[in-house]
Order: sequence, then structure tokens, then C-alpha cells
Amino acid sequence: MPRLIAYVLVIAAVVAAAVWVANDPGSVEVVWKGWRVDTSVGVLILALIVTVIVILLILRILSALSGSVKAFAAAQRERRTKRGLAALGDGFAAVQAGQSEIAQKLAKEASKLLDNNPAVLVLRKEAASLAGDVREMQAAALALLNRPQTELTALRSLANKALADGDVVGALRHAQKALARKDAPPWALHMVLDVQIGMGRWTDALAVLDTKLGKNVFKPDQLQRLKSKLLVQESAAALKGGDANAAVASAKKAMDASDSGHDAVAAYAKAMASQGKGRKAAGTVEKAWRVQPHADLLAAYRALVPGEASLDWAKRVENLAKVSPDHPETKLAVAEASLNAELWGQARNRLSTLTSDETPLNIRGQACRLMAELETRERGDAEAASKWLARALSLNTGDARTANVPKSSKDILAGS
Repeated sequence: MPRLIAYVLVIAAVVAAAVWVANDPGSVEVVWKGWRVDTSVGVLILALIVTVIVILLILRILSALSGSVKAFAAAQRERRTKRGLAALGDGFAAVQAGQSEIAQKLAKEASKLLDNNPAVLVLRKEAASLAGDVREMQAAALALLNRPQTELTALRSLANKALADGDVVGALRHAQKALARKDAPPWALHMVLDVQIGMGRWTDALAVLDTKLGKNVFKPDQLQRLKSKLLVQESAAALKGGDANAAVASAKKAMDASDSGHDAVAAYAKAMASQGKGRKAAGTVEKAWRVQPHADLLAAYRALVPGEASLDWAKRVENLAKVSPDHPETKLAVAEASLNAELWGQARNRLSTLTSDETPLNIRGQACRLMAELETRERGDAEAASKWLARALSLNTGDARTANVPKSSKDILAGS
């Protein structure tokens, strides 16, 4: 209803104006650059109305033409985008299928159609990596570094490439940059940790484990085991460098981190022995031997008394054996000490119980080698010694009494 009233009022106003002009047409004179036009007010108004209508029509036509051009351009862009996305998807599929040539071809096509957006750069990087095109891979990775959202994938590729090339320092630099981010991924922690371990940077490796990500990546028992092993290595490095106090401190931390860590106790005993406090550490070794006899503990126990005679060492081993007399490692320790002290009968008696099939394989192999040495030193029986050596070789056992320096966190968690 209000619209109808407004419409009627407008019509009435127009009619009134038309009547007024008709009753009083007046006159208009226009002079412009020598031209003169005489007309009435009504004609002038009509001319103006026509002019406005013509201008509006022209503008409407131009707008329609512009819209058509824009619609055509948009359709072209849409077709181009669809082709680019298809090439992008097919390119990633080719990467997964291991089709390097096809992947690179599709990556180039997607790059032309999609103007190197982040997804295209990732495809270029993956396709180049698959094809072994180092320059292209690095160029794409470096372009990805410029965006926070794609920086991590670039850093991972660059770090892996550096490792493959033997550039450990470069790999560490890229991994540390990834680790410094708030959204640092587990791969960055693993790579930094393993490189630090491989380079013997035990303190730096421990610092990585103490980060929030380190505590999230590893289970509590794994974290404690890693810390204990790294602290043992840190203790050994400090002892080698002449800092016995630091060696003792690290070894104590290692024992605190792992209640059953024989290597931690061994490191502590060696560090204490270097300070002339071997007797104070003897009880700690004996306690650990009671829980789980191990060759590392035996070596540490011997180091408590530097320059000890073979016979005295044999007596001390007999004393150590009392805390766990029936364990195969104990019997082997007594046998080896007796052999070195030329207590032939005692050595033979102990070794004879370790060469049966019930004995663990590594202990049995050690016993066979010691039997070969016993036959040679006591009786000079080369034939019997050869038989024992052949039996030891047939068991195909390495020297389980040799401590290994871990090369990575996987080595430690695997119990290597």
C-alpha cells in the first residue's frame, strides 16, 4: 500500500509538472561556439531525458560486455585450475607409484597451470627427489622455506639430503631449525638426537631428551633408559678428558635414571677408581652383580685395584662370586681369573659346566675359547685346543663382553 501511494504521488507530480510547462512553455536560448539554438523549456527537458536514457543504455551495454568478458576469463581460469589440479593429483599418484619421469612431467604441467602454489612446490620437490634431480629438489625446497606452513617439509627434505651426502653438520642445522619451532615434529627430534649421539655429543643429546617434545615422543621407561645410556657415555667422555669429578657425577645420575643399569654402575666404579676410591665403589658393584652379573661389572670390579696380581684378582673374583655363585657369567668370570692365575684345576672345573647346551650361547662360546687356551697353556695339547676353537667358531658368537658405543637412539632402545 505505501508503495502504491508513493507511485501515485510521483505520477501526479510528473503530470502537474507537464501541465505547468505546457501552460507556461517559456523559451531557452543556447549559444555555443557560434551556434545558437532557440527552443522551449519542454523540448529542452525532453532532450535531456532522452540523453540520459541513451547514456544509461550505453552504460548497460558496456556493463553487459564487461560481464561477458569477465565470465569468459573466469571460465578460462576455472578450466585452467581444473587441469592444474588434475595434473597435481596425478603427479602425486605418480610419485607414490615410483614413476619419476611421469611425476616430473606432471609437476611441470601443474606448475604452468597453477603458478607454483605450495602444493605444486611440494610435488616438484617429491618428483625431483624421486628422480634424483638434486638441483630441482633443492630449488623447490628452498622456495618452500619461505612459507611457515611448508617450511617443515622443506627442512626435512634438505636434512635427509644432507645426511645422504654425508653432510652431518648440514643435516643437524636443518633438523635443529625444525626442532626450534613451536610445532616441532618428532622426526626433527629423532634426527637431532641421533646426530648428536653419532657425533659423541652426549651432553647435547641429553638436552634434547629434556625438552617437552622429548618427553612426549618417548615412553617414560624409554626416556629413562636413553638418559641412563647417554649419561654413561658422558661419564666415560669426562673420565677420558681427565675430569673424574664430572665422570662420577654423570655416573651417579645414570644409576638414578636406571636402577638395573650395569653399565651405569660400571661407569661409576671406574670413575671412583680413577680418584683412588675404588674400595668405596666395591660394594656398589657387588650389589649390582647380585642383581644381574655382567662382563661390564667384572671389568669395573677389576679396575678398582690397579696393577693387581693375577692370583690376587682370582681371590677377589671368588669373593664376588659368592653373591651369585650359580650364574653362568659368575662361573665364566671365576674360570677366566683362575686361568690367568694358572689355577688349572679350578679353571677346568668351572669351564666344564659351561660347555653344555643348557648354557647361553654367548657364554658357551667364551667357555670354548677359554678351554682352547687352557689346553694350550696347561698341557700344550694343540689338537685338543683346535677342537675347542672349532667348536667356538661353530657357535658363531661374537665377544659379548665388549661394550659398544651407541650410534643412535634406536641402538640404545634395541639393547645394542
